[in-house]
Amino acid sequence: MRTLSLRQILILGVVVGIVLPATVLGRFLVQDRYERELQLRVRNPMSQYADMLSRAMAVPVWTLDKAVANQFIQAVMRNPEVVSVEVFDESKSIFARSAKFKKADAKFLHEERPILLETKVIGTVMLELTTEHIEKELWADFLKLGLALVVQVVFSFILIWFLFERRIVRPIQELQLATGRLARGKLDQPLEWLRQDEIGNLAQGLDKMRLNLGRLITEREAQNVVLQQELNERLRAEQALKITEEKFIGIFQASPVAMTVLRKAQHYSMIDVNHAWVRQFLWSHDEILGDADTQQALWRSENDFFEILRIVERDGEIHDYEAWLTCGRQEKIILCQVSGRMIRLGNEPLIILVQEDITEKRQNEQEIRNMNTTLERRVSERTQALEAANSELTVVLENLQRAQRELLRTEKMAALGSLVAGIAHELNTPIGTSVTVASTLAQHTDDVLLEFDKGMRRSVLEEYLRNAKTGADLLLRNLSKASELVISFKQVAVDRTSANRRLFALDEMLSELIVTLGPTIRKTRHDIILKVPPKLMMDSYPGPLGQVLTNLINNAFIHAFEGDYRGTVSITARVVDEKFAEIVVSDDGKGILEANLGRIFDPFFTTRLGQGGSGLGLNIAYNLVSEVLCGNIVVESALNKGTSFRITLPLSPKLNDDEQDSAE
Repeated sequence: MRTLSLRQILILGVVVGIVLPATVLGRFLVQDRYERELQLRVRNPMSQYADMLSRAMAVPVWTLDKAVANQFIQAVMRNPEVVSVEVFDESKSIFARSAKFKKADAKFLHEERPILLETKVIGTVMLELTTEHIEKELWADFLKLGLALVVQVVFSFILIWFLFERRIVRPIQELQLATGRLARGKLDQPLEWLRQDEIGNLAQGLDKMRLNLGRLITEREAQNVVLQQELNERLRAEQALKITEEKFIGIFQASPVAMTVLRKAQHYSMIDVNHAWVRQFLWSHDEILGDADTQQALWRSENDFFEILRIVERDGEIHDYEAWLTCGRQEKIILCQVSGRMIRLGNEPLIILVQEDITEKRQNEQEIRNMNTTLERRVSERTQALEAANSELTVVLENLQRAQRELLRTEKMAALGSLVAGIAHELNTPIGTSVTVASTLAQHTDDVLLEFDKGMRRSVLEEYLRNAKTGADLLLRNLSKASELVISFKQVAVDRTSANRRLFALDEMLSELIVTLGPTIRKTRHDIILKVPPKLMMDSYPGPLGQVLTNLINNAFIHAFEGDYRGTVSITARVVDEKFAEIVVSDDGKGILEANLGRIFDPFFTTRLGQGGSGLGLNIAYNLVSEVLCGNIVVESALNKGTSFRITLPLSPKLNDDEQDSAE
């Protein structure tokens, strides 16, 4: 650094102080804009599209409606950044897809969302978006930034070079020459500096030293020195004025913006324009400077010209005044931003105006405002479309829920009807036997009355009494059996048709349930084993619990045992702790496929559709356990090793809102 000249240090300072910070800052600005554009135009829409499609595709995927699915996909594909949309069903097969041509060197972003129907995953939506458009725009901005940086560096370098050369290098060279003259003893040339800066102060100090030395050398040459000094001063002033004029003309003509000089003494007529003005307004120097009509035609509105002159005369300067001006003989109109100030050259006032063309800038701003308006309108339209779609989906969901509740009610009533039919069939035998015995006793009684009128024998009376005793025993046994069936049926039927809460013993409740299911069980070859500790008391809902166990038993009969296989269903119970009990319903059937274990509680899922399975039995059981009994049910199964349903229930579940109101 110590060996470098001032000019070399100037060049190095411009490079380090302007180019390097501008390059680093420009890179971070471009990178920041790229990230913001990528987030705004690709990632946010991609996330929104993925969320929208994951919700909108639930019904089409569930109902296998590919036409509706393709409509949703095509709506998303209208975005130029979207490259492909793929919808997979539950088996990972492609349900619907749409794709555009992909460039090999393009960069892509992916987004994936599960398709949920309530809480179940029924498919997957995958989107792919490209960043090609953003990268092209970023590259164009980068080129513009680089061009602007080059222009800025060149302009800054010229300006700094001019100031450095004029204010530092040349004055130092002059001081160097002056000190050389002093060293050689030449005291006849004064050393003065017109500017009041550090170099001027140094020059003044050297000049004072020169004067002191001159007075010490000779007093007689003082007058000659004064005359010579005046002559030199005049020559320097003329030379400085000439140099100043040349520099002003050079700067004026080299300026990249259009500049005009107006003379007040000639009613503010134009006396000079620079080369940038000629290029911008398409008039030559001779055409614009030699014709007052042409100067007047330059301004589209004379009021703008008069207003600019008024502001400059009042304030001495003007900034950023916008006016429309005419370009050349083509009568092209451009919008210019006018700035300027009043200066004095000697005693003559001049006005220098800078006229910057901002037509393209304003057009770009207007295009941006139009684009924002269009974008807001499109966002509003899409928002309304999404709201309408959400409303339709809500109505469809309510209809589905209403249909499901109706199917659940129908399933419960069907189960109760099957129970009534079984009980009626079971009561037929004891009641029929009782009727037969009663009619036989009535016939024997009539015979005994006839014998009594004729004179009854002892042997006839003894035979009648034996037959009456036997008949009475038969009547009591059959009527007692019928009474037990009726009592069990009444209790189970009341529990089934209502969700009344009561205190009951679990073993007694299950025994009554097995007795009620007796006709259904005897139609099969299967057995039911009941292992429940006695007097396990619960303050809960026996009706829903009976419905759950009935559905599990029927599910085992329908799905677990096939052909001539004779199976066994075991029902066991135990107390987990002071608040919970566990009921396990297991069978030794064929088991459940691992792929189906996660779906058996879903509504309408069955492996025997059209063969006795409705797909609602286990769903009803799951809803009753979780919502009414406040418990939990899980399944464990393996192929050819049977299935176990483990139900964990509170001994006394919390009261719901309706029960609390009735209790109060």
